[in-house]
Amino acid sequence: MSIQVTSITDTGAQQERLCTNEIQHAIDRAAEAGGIAYIPPGQWISGTLRLHSGVTLHLHPAAVLKASGDITDFPEIPRRGTTKTDQSHHFIFAEEAEDVVITGGGTLDGNGYAFWDDPKPPMPWYRAKKPRVHPMLEFRRCRRLRLENVRIANSPGWTVHPYCCDEVTLRGVTVDNYLYGPNTDGFDINGCRDVFISDCKLTCGDDPIVIKATADARSSERILINNCVVRTNCIGVQLGQETESGIRQVTVSNCVMHDCDRMFGIGIWAGGVVEDVTVTNCTGNTPEDMPLARPIHIEVKQHVGWDVPLGLIRNVTISNFVARTRGRLILVAQDGTALENVSLRDVQLRYTALADADKLSPPDGATGSTQYANRNLQARRQNAAVVVENAENFRLEGLHITWPEKPELPYAAMWARHVRGGVIDAPLVSACGGQKEPFLLDDVDVEFRGSAR
Repeated sequence: MSIQVTSITDTGAQQERLCTNEIQHAIDRAAEAGGIAYIPPGQWISGTLRLHSGVTLHLHPAAVLKASGDITDFPEIPRRGTTKTDQSHHFIFAEEAEDVVITGGGTLDGNGYAFWDDPKPPMPWYRAKKPRVHPMLEFRRCRRLRLENVRIANSPGWTVHPYCCDEVTLRGVTVDNYLYGPNTDGFDINGCRDVFISDCKLTCGDDPIVIKATADARSSERILINNCVVRTNCIGVQLGQETESGIRQVTVSNCVMHDCDRMFGIGIWAGGVVEDVTVTNCTGNTPEDMPLARPIHIEVKQHVGWDVPLGLIRNVTISNFVARTRGRLILVAQDGTALENVSLRDVQLRYTALADADKLSPPDGATGSTQYANRNLQARRQNAAVVVENAENFRLEGLHITWPEKPELPYAAMWARHVRGGVIDAPLVSACGGQKEPFLLDDVDVEFRGSAR
């Protein structure tokens, strides 16, 4: 059976001019036959495009489908079926569709600068105009969604947002956003199940890959992230922080997280549970000039000013993790809850310099960041490579630290407080810079193996 291919030129599209209706006509024609809407070489400009079940949007490798710079070309789309009442503007949109595919090797260009105001010096960050196109690609309650071998660039905000979708495949996707664009996340997976992310390269101003489960969504489950390279001014791969509906059964493997403020993170600040997570065979670095850099940050808290229940993080294993950094591993829970069954195995840290955590954390908590252990003020002031507070059954096995040749500060290998149960087996670590004890412990009851203590 032959597959019907409809080129956008067949429906009257012309290069370098707005042709939303002509492109939409080609998509609609493809939907009638379960076929392909073809974007040929050249630059084509459009407003909002709606994809339907059974449609493949195929972009030739030399094709650029670019968003118009005029917000009026992107009609407001209400958020049906959620608790949110606001409306949003999108470049590519699909809802309750099946077997939607975007592929072909070409580029989707979000024309981000058209929707931003210039930075206010000395800060380098652009500022979002209201309204703007955000998220750029929005998929709601779809099944068998596939983005493969496509480049997505210059998103005005979030780039790809699957919401309550099933069987999502993101393979061989390049996301190329400006590093100082506002909220330019890569993949925001929210309330989705059976998700496969592999062989992708993402450069983003905000989180390249983030798993969410907001209050108006369902839980996010069965998610695989593999063979990806990410770069960001925020968190390379993150679970949370909006987790009211729960996140479980997530695996991250064989990824490079380079020049990331935080390489890997799990954060809960509005209740919910994150559980059954494995991270293995990952490497990368944090920036030299980032004062609050953290290779790993795991935290449960109530956001400042939010009257929400405390959440829970449990059953997390991070192994074969290698980082070049000046930052620390922070694993903390706010008083009233605890991290449960968190394991670090074969973690290697090479320090290029040492950040003075005490100077970065004044007693009043005024760090300028809402994502820096603001409910664990004593923990975040500790000069130690690994900082743990409020944990149950915590395991640290095979920690390897290479300190700077001339350490400028006294640093411990680990500081821990209020830890019940578990194992510390790290006999090869030492302190540096005049700090004699590698382990600084307060109210810690764990099994020490080897000559760890």
